[in-house]
Amino acid sequence: MDRDIIKRALAGLCDKSGDLIAFDERLVNHSTIRTGGRAFAWYEPVSPEELRRTLDFLRGAGARTLVLGNGSNVLMPDGYLDAVVVNLSGDYFTHKGFEGSAVTVGAGEKLSALISECCARGLSGLEGLVGIPGTVGGALVTNAGYRSAISDRLSRVKVIDARGNIRCAERKELVFGYRTSSFSTDQIIIEALFELREMPLSDLRERIKDLFMEKLRSQPLDRKTLGCIFKNPAKSGYKSAELIDMAGMKGTRHGGAVISQKHANFIVNSGNATSGDVKALIREIQDRVRTDFSVDLVPEIEIIE
Repeated sequence: MDRDIIKRALAGLCDKSGDLIAFDERLVNHSTIRTGGRAFAWYEPVSPEELRRTLDFLRGAGARTLVLGNGSNVLMPDGYLDAVVVNLSGDYFTHKGFEGSAVTVGAGEKLSALISECCARGLSGLEGLVGIPGTVGGALVTNAGYRSAISDRLSRVKVIDARGNIRCAERKELVFGYRTSSFSTDQIIIEALFELREMPLSDLRERIKDLFMEKLRSQPLDRKTLGCIFKNPAKSGYKSAELIDMAGMKGTRHGGAVISQKHANFIVNSGNATSGDVKALIREIQDRVRTDFSVDLVPEIEIIE
């Protein structure tokens, strides 16, 4: 099926369901580093049922799909992305429901909003993720963390599997590691349940403030970045930022992309960077660190081609 037919069919499906669809969408508007070209379509479903129906159509049509959260850990291509980008930012996918010390939250909810609401209710367990600009679903896929990992308090997730079935998976069925999880690329997380614990509100607020200020002092949270670019190597004895710093690369620039002076594992868009600039700088870092320390740095971010 050709692109024009898919476009007309998608527009018709979304018109009936109330789903949002936009074509030739500028990806720079959906990236925390503000780079990227245009995508064939940007799709925001209103419910899991509508998402399932549209995914079924897209699979049958042979169209590429890509799930994107807040765009905080994904480098988009500069050119044309021939894919339907799925974004779970509708009301259903950003809901939060509290029952005692447990919270059920949609995969599209931002971590900052979830942590803020949990804090207001005196519920501790997720504040170790403070300052991470992602969504719940994206954070689960990468097992994001700072002082703790998002999987630490996870009890259950709800996903749409490769066959379009909605199923629940208990924590014991899943495998999490350092910036990894057992979620496959053909699964879409739609909801998660976390078991938290009560903490005095004043203590929790102070803890969140301390953690955020700690990050603010050491990371360029006020700049356009993708977060940490590389995973920390397992056996080198040094973190990626330390290796990049020891290689003398802080401030190194390629086009509009520059290695942060504040934290060497961050690449900053100084104002006019392209994704190509970022990729070139990533390769330069990898080459230098490999030459100087015989360590292969592995990207923590996802690079979309």
